[in-house]
Amino acid sequence: MMEKEKSAGVETLKETVKVKLKDGDDTFFKKYNAKDVKIIKDVEKEEETLDVENPEDLKELEELEKLQELDEKNNN
Repeated sequence: MMEKEKSAGVETLKETVKVKLKDGDDTFFKKYNAKDVKIIKDVEKEEETLDVENPEDLKELEELEKLQELDEKNNN
């Protein structure tokens, strides 16, 4: 979570992480500074699925994504 403060043309960013903790049946949230947090387990992402009414639109989207990836590779 990024919070922004603005004062006199200077923008200060505060990085805080809100963590959901469970203790038995109780659930509560606690905030930590991002610099104090160490990730010990990476969460696996589920593959995104799109519900598309028109299959041609899905094909066009996939082609555009492939072209974008190729363009990014060529620029690097």
